[in-house]
Amino acid sequence: MSSVLNKRAALASFAALLGAIAVPGLAEAKNTASQTFRITARVPVACWVRPDRTVQAGEGMTGNVVEACNNPGGYTVTAQYRPLMEGESARMIYGDRSLELSPTGGQELRRSNMATIRSVAYRFDNVSVETPLTLSLTIQPL
Repeated sequence: MSSVLNKRAALASFAALLGAIAVPGLAEAKNTASQTFRITARVPVACWVRPDRTVQAGEGMTGNVVEACNNPGGYTVTAQYRPLMEGESARMIYGDRSLELSPTGGQELRRSNMATIRSVAYRFDNVSVETPLTLSLTIQPL
């Protein structure tokens, strides 16, 4: 009978030991589940501008441009073109802005103060050019 009691005592001691080992692990898992973690990611800045056709200054010419930039600080869209000759002029309606094209060959079309993707309609009017005037659009993060 004493060997049975010794075995029971040994099993009870072993069970107590396992319980002592397992309980701190469970307590630790419980505490970990209530903690918060901060995860950060760095996304590279990506910007692009896509007109639906060649942007050609001509009376009544229209089109759309998709502007996209994920820079949180925003971006600028500019147009580059040949310098205007004496007596040449063109007005471009870009979104909600009416712009007389600068004779120097460069014009800021839009400045955005946030990241976005948007479609912008444009139209030309009051165009007086002697030779074709093609605009090349670029986008730059701020």
